[in-house]
Amino acid sequence: MRLVPLIVAAALVASTAQAAEWTAQTVPTPARVGAIETVGDVVAVEAGGLWYRLSLGETGPMLTFLENVPKAERPEGALRDGRIASGGGDIARAWLAEPTDRYDHGVLGDKIEAGAVVIERRDGARQTVKLGPDAVFEDLEPRIVDLDGDGHDEVVVVKSSLRLGASLAVIAWRKGRYEIAAETPALGAPHLWLNVAGIADFTGVGKREIALVRQPHSVGMLELWDYDGKRLRKTAELPDAANHITGTRTIDMSAVADVDGDGVADLAVPSFDRTHLRFIGFTPQIREIARVALPAKAYTNLAVLRGPHGLAIALGLEDGSLAVVRRAP
Repeated sequence: MRLVPLIVAAALVASTAQAAEWTAQTVPTPARVGAIETVGDVVAVEAGGLWYRLSLGETGPMLTFLENVPKAERPEGALRDGRIASGGGDIARAWLAEPTDRYDHGVLGDKIEAGAVVIERRDGARQTVKLGPDAVFEDLEPRIVDLDGDGHDEVVVVKSSLRLGASLAVIAWRKGRYEIAAETPALGAPHLWLNVAGIADFTGVGKREIALVRQPHSVGMLELWDYDGKRLRKTAELPDAANHITGTRTIDMSAVADVDGDGVADLAVPSFDRTHLRFIGFTPQIREIARVALPAKAYTNLAVLRGPHGLAIALGLEDGSLAVVRRAP
């Protein structure tokens, strides 16, 4: 492994008094940053076609050359650019399958979407949840999570109707098989899309909720949804958020972490114009914890870093630089 020396540049401080402790620091890289991916506990940064591990040490951010970027095994028939989700409960894995071109949106970089989700249980049994010809799964990764706290996993995925646009779908075990058990209302017209921002216990009630951004390219409304085992219910919303750039596969432009140290998960997400990183809390009500100005517009996925002096959020910027947002020493 080859170590890349780093010097942290001057920090930009958020304009609000509440965010005065948070700074956005630029980190020198060997080349222009093109992507950030989190694989397991590894935060990998692509710069100039090579990959580097990003970590937080005693003296700050550190890049270490990666000989090989960890990759999950791709099952036969999986969507070419899809990701394989892993779970720790009764669902072991899930992935998007049955590529189709019947929806001509292309919001994720091409016009090939998934016609099905394959779910692999812990005992190795598999089931394929298929959509009819009037819809696709317009996503890159199904998310495996126990939403209602019953001890059984659900799968969360973006579904798009050819006529009515996107909705958020929850796939659950019903009467001996997996099926779509609940959906948010469709956005109402073709080519309208939403993107999951995070899934966590955002309100401290002991069960997980789904944060999403409705139409991140044109509306930018952050919404919180609760699933009770039967239906999805919107419980909060806040404007001025964006967690995707149209035509890219960057769907993780947000991150979940306890930012204010109250023991409850918060959300990091760029502002709608991508010039600031916002930290959003949801308890006792939805609120902005901090708003940090960025040296350039957010461009890549976000990643959570943890080190001896606390946590930080890493992201690549539109000018090719790498930024780390953290509390000022």
